[in-house]
Amino acid sequence: MSEETVNPPTKIPRYKRHLANYLIDKDFQLRFFLNFSLLFIFGLLLTLGFLFWIHSTKYDKGVVFRLREDTVKFYQKGFEVVNGEEKEKYVEKEYALPDYDHGLDLFTIQFRGIILFSTLYLFLSAAFVLVYSHKMAGPIYNIKKNLRLLLDGKEVDKIRIRSGDEFQDLADLLNELIDKKIHHHK
Repeated sequence: MSEETVNPPTKIPRYKRHLANYLIDKDFQLRFFLNFSLLFIFGLLLTLGFLFWIHSTKYDKGVVFRLREDTVKFYQKGFEVVNGEEKEKYVEKEYALPDYDHGLDLFTIQFRGIILFSTLYLFLSAAFVLVYSHKMAGPIYNIKKNLRLLLDGKEVDKIRIRSGDEFQDLADLLNELIDKKIHHHK
């Protein structure tokens, strides 16, 4: 009998994730991040601008006033000269005095504004995602369609991607592969 040596099980080293490993296609990923960041910053500046406007204009730190509809009469002391003598005179005046509106406070005003701008930001984000994902999904769909044609043995001329769409470099590589391996061009 021959003796076999049993090798102890070896541990497979774990793959450590680093930031560099997440940036696979740096140009594409950084451009994607920049576009989303600009959209977020736009929404933030819009909301902060609204809150600053609320704070600096109509409302005094949470206390909201409006003018009463009924006027109040009062008499203001004045002087008039009669026969060279200065005499006191009371002049009647009417003013609409401020009245505290208990239905509004700064939180209510800001909450409504934030909800309004958040909804606007949500619609802007949805539009951005729809347009930007179309620039990615269109080329992927086109590449898949042409690869299926190749697998079925059908003729594929060239993968065409609109200018401005993503994955242009991938389409160029696949076109080069098709030319060299399928069409036998050198």
